[in-house]
Amino acid sequence: MALTMVHLLVADLWARSHPEYAENPEYYYGAVSPDAMHIRFKGDKSRKDEFHLYNWRALHREPVVAYWRAHRAPFDIGYGVHVLTDCQWVPRYTRTFPGLFLPDGKLDIETYYNDTFVTDFALLRASPRLQRIVDMLEAARAPEDHPLLTREEFDGWRQVILDGYRGECPRHDPVRFITGQYVRAFADDSLALIEDVYREAMMLY
Repeated sequence: MALTMVHLLVADLWARSHPEYAENPEYYYGAVSPDAMHIRFKGDKSRKDEFHLYNWRALHREPVVAYWRAHRAPFDIGYGVHVLTDCQWVPRYTRTFPGLFLPDGKLDIETYYNDTFVTDFALLRASPRLQRIVDMLEAARAPEDHPLLTREEFDGWRQVILDGYRGECPRHDPVRFITGQYVRAFADDSLALIEDVYREAMMLY
């Protein structure tokens, strides 16, 4: 449920320790691509966990390890970074911001998406590096033989991203919870788990 700039920020920070990915367009394309399942299923999220290697809301490291051992192209490394970001994002905001939840325990969608969209667009506007990475997405090519999604679905989602972030932010209310400072702290804190799972998958211990 983290939005695009959160995923690109985490991917960029992690790649600083892995320079073979730092300027690779396919790596960043992979880092936004699990959400291409929305092209196939539209608003139906019932199978989202499957397309996030069972890491949408909570950590399950074994599917990511297996995926990375079978698929090691830069796109695939980015794909894994995305899902390992999401599995940390949901538990953290749930624990940190009880005010984001309604009395019945459900997420306050209006507040959540206002905060995340406003903060995402602010991060992009303030960061030449994120702007460059978004531009890099246009040059990237998705794999023809991905085990979960098609190239056409990946490309369709990329176009949604490019069109959206080159336009105006769709929300405008003041941010209440998920600020840029919160996102940057989350991004820094998320790297250790990603590195640990990567090292296990690549048998670097």
